Amino acid sequence: MSTFKFDFDLEDDLDEEVTNILGTANALSQNATPGVIPESAHEPFAEVPLQTLLDALPDNISYSPVSIPLSSGKPAVSLARRDLFDARLQLIAADEREDALEFLETPSDLVPCVYEGGLKTWECSIDLADYLDTLMGERGGDWVKGKAILEVGCGTAVPSIFLLHRLFAALAAGPSQLPKDTYVHLQDYNRSVLELITLPNIIIAWYMSPLSAAYRASTPPSTSEPPTSTPTADSDAGAGAEAEADPSVAGELDFSPSLRAAFQASLTKHHIYLRFFTGAWDSFSVDKTLGLGKRYDVVLTSETIYRSESLPALLRVLREASCGAGEEDIAARAANLSLEDTRYVCLVAAKVLYFGVGGGVEEFVDAVQAGEKGTVETVWERNVGVGRKVMKVMWR
Repeated sequence: MSTFKFDFDLEDDLDEEVTNILGTANALSQNATPGVIPESAHEPFAEVPLQTLLDALPDNISYSPVSIPLSSGKPAVSLARRDLFDARLQLIAADEREDALEFLETPSDLVPCVYEGGLKTWECSIDLADYLDTLMGERGGDWVKGKAILEVGCGTAVPSIFLLHRLFAALAAGPSQLPKDTYVHLQDYNRSVLELITLPNIIIAWYMSPLSAAYRASTPPSTSEPPTSTPTADSDAGAGAEAEADPSVAGELDFSPSLRAAFQASLTKHHIYLRFFTGAWDSFSVDKTLGLGKRYDVVLTSETIYRSESLPALLRVLREASCGAGEEDIAARAANLSLEDTRYVCLVAAKVLYFGVGGGVEEFVDAVQAGEKGTVETVWERNVGVGRKVMKVMWR
């Protein structure tokens, strides 16, 4: 099985130090047919409980900012995300995840069916966050409140974290008249990515938001000592609390038991429900993630169309997540004369062409339109260097 190194330069703030990421997979490579991925090689679909991921967190992490330039002309948004070298140090200290540590030291961007690039922040995830800002400008900052959101192939989860960043701010600004349940579901092929990067980034986003003000006021920064008082939620946010944390400045954060408890209590108070899923798209089931006959309101994915072999499975997941998987849902779509179903938003961010791998925008659009499954509209585009697009998919 081949490893791939994408032939283009990443922006300076996108983890240049970790272009050498995951996976030798030498044993698989020796016996694999080029371009063919055996079914047995796929990781099975599974849920990883939030508590399990919380229990796997280290005592302390370091983080640094990633900047989201906005096409709207507003100032760029800074999001804090865990440093990759810090994740590597965690693995070295644990001395029990040799496979994941191997991944961090091997010069490849992805190894099919072994590692799919999730530890790295890719340009198109930044592009997707930019377009989400435009969308929220049209629909309101609290647009995602009460929505069911799925990010497919989430990795560092920049788009989801951007939405949570805005949602946390809106919730802190004032309670809504009626509480609404918000579901944020994140899927990545590799469980290690969810443990090392995805959940830590979400917790950092909460910590940097006004929702954590009461906790931050009671706890000195970067200390392992327990706070003098431990708020279980953010009901006292703003009452004598310190100024909002600054995600544009690198720093460290203690993942103390009190922080984990405050984070969970805040999610519960604001009816935010996080779930995490791992494994291949072939076995991903919307019925298992949301429930029988249900669908997502917002479906996001970025940098996931690079390999032709995985497109059918990805399209199935995106379509079923957006429209539902049951026979009644399919019949309703077939009877609907209107092409665009405004009940959902399905966004795909990608490079125009992935050199050396074979995938790209043209092949993706052709696959969506084949058999009249749907149409694709470009809603965001950059033509400098390697072209990049954000596309809205409208399923039939």
